[in-house]
Amino acid sequence: MTSEREPLRERAFHLFARAIVRSDPGRLEAWVELGLTMTQLRVLFLLRAEDGASAGAMAESLKVTPSTLTRIVDRLVRQGLVRRETDDGDRRLVRHYLSASGASTVEELERSGRARMNEVMDRLSAPQLERLVTALEDLTTAQAAQEADELSRVEA
Repeated sequence: MTSEREPLRERAFHLFARAIVRSDPGRLEAWVELGLTMTQLRVLFLLRAEDGASAGAMAESLKVTPSTLTRIVDRLVRQGLVRRETDDGDRRLVRHYLSASGASTVEELERSGRARMNEVMDRLSAPQLERLVTALEDLTTAQAAQEADELSRVEA
């Protein structure tokens, strides 16, 4: 059974990778113009979702060492995209926030990416768009199940 699925799986990997690469070339240009690395962008988007995150939480979420995260955030602070604040309840804890410029940068990257993807999706018929939504729902459900299995193995 697995051998029958292998060509489909390979085709799915290939198509998914192509879709990701082609989904937003304009955003890549914007990143280059801003002088941001992929990890710096991940920090910005993480802070948008978890404003006030500690360095430890961010390092864990991004799967980098605390010293690596410090260097990444230092650059973002120098660029005026992130600010650090000492936690009022625990002076040893430093929280990280998007600056107004950082929030604006993330919003603009997201807006331009979404505008391009809207143009791409406008090329799909309603039935094609419905199939895409169903396929993405199936994929995210499978991902959630896999993550739950991995978590239960770690906790066991």
